[in-house]
Amino acid sequence: MKRLTLFFGIFIISLVLVYYFKEDTKTNEKCTQVYSENKEKRYVYPMGKVIGLKATTEGVLVIGYEDDNFEYIGGIKVGDSIIEINGEKIQNVNQIPKILQNVTSENIRVKVKRDGNYEEELVKIKNDNSKKRLGFWVRDKISGMGTITLYDPKSKKFKGIGHPITDTDTNELLEIKSGKLYNPKSINIIKSSEKNIGHIDGDFDFLSPIGSFYDNNNYGINANLNIKNNNNSLVEVASKEDVKIGDAYILFEDKNRNISTYSIKIKDLDFENSNNRQIMIEITDKDLLDYTGGIIQGMSGSPIIQNNKIIGALTHVSKDDKKKGYCIFIDEMLE
Repeated sequence: MKRLTLFFGIFIISLVLVYYFKEDTKTNEKCTQVYSENKEKRYVYPMGKVIGLKATTEGVLVIGYEDDNFEYIGGIKVGDSIIEINGEKIQNVNQIPKILQNVTSENIRVKVKRDGNYEEELVKIKNDNSKKRLGFWVRDKISGMGTITLYDPKSKKFKGIGHPITDTDTNELLEIKSGKLYNPKSINIIKSSEKNIGHIDGDFDFLSPIGSFYDNNNYGINANLNIKNNNNSLVEVASKEDVKIGDAYILFEDKNRNISTYSIKIKDLDFENSNNRQIMIEITDKDLLDYTGGIIQGMSGSPIIQNNKIIGALTHVSKDDKKKGYCIFIDEMLE
């Protein structure tokens, strides 16, 4: 009798466990289904428009030393942004000679911004024939060319370039105070060759900006622009998992300043890389190769489309083969 009771007890417990397991599995399936259904798709307008840009830095940027004499340099490093001199806020390079001429001591206090932190350094003024100057070179403005990647109707902002705007001398990310964008009246393509990377020359009116930009970061810029979307259609934003090795195309302005599509190949994918060289591409379109010779400076930001989804933006050219280059995943650019 005891054995019979024990048997029925074990049998009932087993039934309960089996029922619980089945219910738990159903619950998990429901949760997975709800999660998949709630994953919101995102849509943007791809662009590919070439623009000119001009920016004023926060403070002035140290781009090099006049000599290596430590007393005239102190702890100042190339890439530092000079924010204050002797407590006076620095807005542009023209202020510095005026400040130095009024200094009676041979040293000045220089406040710099470096990697997001503020430091104060004591440096000696150079004095040649009563003309005072610093022992390092600085500048406060930059200009260049780039490409707008997309318009995001959700944030109502344009995004472009795909990588940070850096100083040509220091290669440091620029702390930008304000920036303006311009529509080139004309552009001239200097083609890439086996030895040299090509670039875009633009002619634009600095008195007539078409927008402004801010937030220079590792993924490029966010901008407000007074331009139309050229009747572009909304396209879905791809996830990293959507991107496949194979055929795709790039958007870029043609000789007539119309945005055209050009064939490329996705050659390799790097899902572990956290920088902006995650998609390797090769230009295969004969018309684009005839026009640019490959990837050129100023094409950064050109959108990449695959299977009717925007998957990335061009960021770099390969120095070894100008037909090849690298892109950032678009979902990272939109984060």
